[in-house]
Amino acid sequence: MGFLGYLLMGSVVYVVAFMINIKLLRQKRQTGEIDSMTHPVMIAYLLGCFVVMLGVSMLLGRFVLNHQGFDWAFIGVNSLVATVIFYFGLNPDTSQMDLPD
Repeated sequence: MGFLGYLLMGSVVYVVAFMINIKLLRQKRQTGEIDSMTHPVMIAYLLGCFVVMLGVSMLLGRFVLNHQGFDWAFIGVNSLVATVIFYFGLNPDTSQMDLPD
């Protein structure tokens, strides 16, 4: 995959994670139910992303990139990169800089 492929994949994964953060996790963080990234809910989301990306990477390598067989190095690295990007979307920086009056 070239630069644009990774950019597109990263954008999609980041937007999905950010929407999960806004729709499902923001209320739980405000009430204090989820307090860190080692919470079982957060770990489940990250593992789920990794497993889904394993399947997506297998399909990309086989049908889009025309690899003969499964290129396990590509699949592993691609899934890991997508999971790291998913982490940054799931746990965005919550500090906010307000404009001065």
